[in-house]
Amino acid sequence: MFRFSKKNHLEKDENQKRESLFFHDIINHTHGLLLFLNQRQTLGKDIKSEEIKIVESEIRALQSLIKDHFHLKHKNLSSTYDWVPFSVAENSLSGLIQTYLPAPKVQTFIHLKGALCYDKSLEERKNALIYFPTFYRIMNNLIKNMAEAKSAEVHFYFDYGEDFFTIETRNKFNEQKDLTNLSDNLPQLILDEKPLSPGLGLESIHHLALESGGIFDFEVAHDMWINRISLPRTPKMADQKKAA
Repeated sequence: MFRFSKKNHLEKDENQKRESLFFHDIINHTHGLLLFLNQRQTLGKDIKSEEIKIVESEIRALQSLIKDHFHLKHKNLSSTYDWVPFSVAENSLSGLIQTYLPAPKVQTFIHLKGALCYDKSLEERKNALIYFPTFYRIMNNLIKNMAEAKSAEVHFYFDYGEDFFTIETRNKFNEQKDLTNLSDNLPQLILDEKPLSPGLGLESIHHLALESGGIFDFEVAHDMWINRISLPRTPKMADQKKAA
């Protein structure tokens, strides 16, 4: 298992690092939007009204990320997402999966635990709040990395417990890889500064978790890449963690 620590950070000004990771994630977001539109164009069909709603939702998500990063107000940002029920974020998750991990090429499984389970009351599920900008950026990085790894099978585990909202992902590799060697060289992978390096996505996840008062670790076990993220589940808890 590999867990980030301060000694793993690139020796750059923290503000500069925050800006570069945000730039990385915003480009990922717009790349996903273009990929979605290109997929529809390839089909040679008009975009349906429900697909326009998906694009609208993604633009609103993009606005939410920008607002969260700069902490600025604007009269046209009244409908952005901040702390939302998991069910709201789940719609954006579905869009990411549809864009990057389309069926039947990729088998995708979603497992819900704690207050997120469908057998819980509507009130319990409604009160299962998560911070949308952080969730979206984390999931966008994870899912894009899975797609680039040509994963044939992907599992998402979401658990809303008493103190933390946890995310675990497991993805198999479609191509034969030397996973043992990969596991031994995880630190080098993360600290790679090459353009479009998957390490930037992992480091962004780490920074987002750290800023929220949470943790991120990952490992390669057998033929699976496993990511684990734990985030405080309420605004009050997040503020307490950061102040500690």
